Amino acid sequence: MRTGRTVPRAGLLGLAVLALVGGAVPAVAEPVPVTVSATPIDHFALSDPSRTRFGVLDFRGGLVLTPSDSRFSSLSGLVLGSDGRAMLAVSDFGLWVAGTITEDARGRPTGLDDVVVAAMLGPDGKPLGKRRGDAEAIVRLSRDAVLVSLEGTSLARFAGDPPFDARAAFVPRPPNLVRLPRNLGIEALAAAPAGSPLAGRIVAFGERAGADGLHPGAMLDDGRWRPIALVGHDNFAVTDAAFLPGGDLLVLERRYDRPLGLYMRLRRIGVDDLRGSAPVDGPILTEADFGDEIDNMEGLAVHVTPAGETLLTFVSDDNRSIFQRTLILRFALSTPMPRARPQTGG
Repeated sequence: MRTGRTVPRAGLLGLAVLALVGGAVPAVAEPVPVTVSATPIDHFALSDPSRTRFGVLDFRGGLVLTPSDSRFSSLSGLVLGSDGRAMLAVSDFGLWVAGTITEDARGRPTGLDDVVVAAMLGPDGKPLGKRRGDAEAIVRLSRDAVLVSLEGTSLARFAGDPPFDARAAFVPRPPNLVRLPRNLGIEALAAAPAGSPLAGRIVAFGERAGADGLHPGAMLDDGRWRPIALVGHDNFAVTDAAFLPGGDLLVLERRYDRPLGLYMRLRRIGVDDLRGSAPVDGPILTEADFGDEIDNMEGLAVHVTPAGETLLTFVSDDNRSIFQRTLILRFALSTPMPRARPQTGG
């Protein structure tokens, strides 16, 4: 991954040496304001600045975020306000990261203002940190409550908007996902929006496909988890998911091939497939690699503009590595979307 235009692609080696550059994250006793500088990303394809369409996505713009405080790092999931501006993210280190995405008149991100970092609190009122595993995914349950996956150990509900003072209330995990390895646990959470066919349902997926080629998952339906499975392709890992307004599910995936191969993929799973019992699969909407402005893309959120456009916002996890970057990328979903199954190897 690149930290900027001056760092060569050899920076992708960063994923292999994270342990050498990580270091401890300072404790957060109370919410801390953080200044974040933003460098615009004007084009997504490094080799073709004129290109704006990527699969069925139209690139709207992006940002490279450079904070004044190392506690702004390792963002692994996010939710947005209805206007796509108010952002609440979770960090691997058990931290909340909140801010406001600013935009220009054309809807392109221009900066991240009013940034605050705060500790997630356990039931005892003490910072969670990594006691229960990395915080990997977040989903909004209601206006003033969110659910967070603490990878491999817990699901935690937090009340409040923002939830800085809330204490974690641990809730039962899907029975079929309890035995996932600590570092390969629930990596993706998504909640179907009001008015959609699956309104009120929550979907969870594990990061890696098993020996059967399926990513283990579950759907919370009428208070009970039922198993579902996602067909894996090409050794991609699941990193997040988000529902579209109509009920289809977008799944964000990542693959890293040492030393220089970094890939991002987005798939769509049909709402009718999610209602069934067979493993779910769906078409690829877009793919990107190290020739594009990506990093370790781990968070995805969807919102609809007053004009009716569906916008997708991605965030990357820099792993607190000097070789990686924290990115915000924004795309508009074009129509029509493909309906065919992907023609890729398993």
